[in-house]
Amino acid sequence: MDFSNVKKSPVLLKEENRRFASDQTKEMRGYIKLEKDDDKGLIVAVMDNIKFFPRGEYVYKLILAGRKKEKWHYHMLGSMTMSAEGKAEGCFRINPADLDGKGSALSDFSTAIIAAMSTINCRESLHPVLKGDFTAADTKTLSRKPSAKDYSPFYNRYLLEKCIDIAKKQNMYIDVIPFRHDLAKASWKKITDCELFPMVAPGAQEPMKKYGHFLYGWRDSHYFLGIPGRFFPEEQPDGGRSGFVFWQPLLGMEEENQDKTIPLEERRKNIYGYWIAAINRYNGHIEEIPLIEE
Repeated sequence: MDFSNVKKSPVLLKEENRRFASDQTKEMRGYIKLEKDDDKGLIVAVMDNIKFFPRGEYVYKLILAGRKKEKWHYHMLGSMTMSAEGKAEGCFRINPADLDGKGSALSDFSTAIIAAMSTINCRESLHPVLKGDFTAADTKTLSRKPSAKDYSPFYNRYLLEKCIDIAKKQNMYIDVIPFRHDLAKASWKKITDCELFPMVAPGAQEPMKKYGHFLYGWRDSHYFLGIPGRFFPEEQPDGGRSGFVFWQPLLGMEEENQDKTIPLEERRKNIYGYWIAAINRYNGHIEEIPLIEE
């Protein structure tokens, strides 16, 4: 590919987490550049004043994020090469028309994130270190995507940090297996201190107090919160508006839940389970449950 005639437009990356600064008195800096023609491309990422971990406790990954059909999706391009001086660089060859081998084009992504990933604790969330917005709809340039000021990331970050706080103390809580066929494929804890519930969900408060607990779960991509209740609209927290849109029957009640000889209303009255919400471990967004079929 001849890049000589391709216009290059760097996009600045803004710092997200001072914890990973090499020098706490200086700003972390970074940028990405895209060079591409119709069917080939190269993404170059550079960052400076980033903390170096000599034992490799953390590595830095370049991730692209975008929203498609009302759902967030992500593609991890790969690792950054780090120096002890706090500088890093990554070069990634891409196919702009099929970035991930599943048909996702580069134009489907609007955000670049450099995140720190723990190599010690696989349950630890990724930590966004630098982030920048772009649009790749034009085939020749990479430019900023104008947007109105959005303050919701503050609340996403708060939710994510509260979930991480629970994860750090997970050995204090009781391991449970609440479902026989858990489509979320999560590891679950039962937490009886309802003051630790991390989400703003008014409709979850009453059932938590009634049953005296909530569930906390996790897997590689998401955290999960489970609120006890039956499969009735009036028992669904906030009518689903706060993200509790998926319900699973309690372990031992699956057969009765499927028993068609019992009227539907009677089954719903007698069968208990949990309403579940999913929190993305990359950005704290409350999302549709990413189910994993058997």
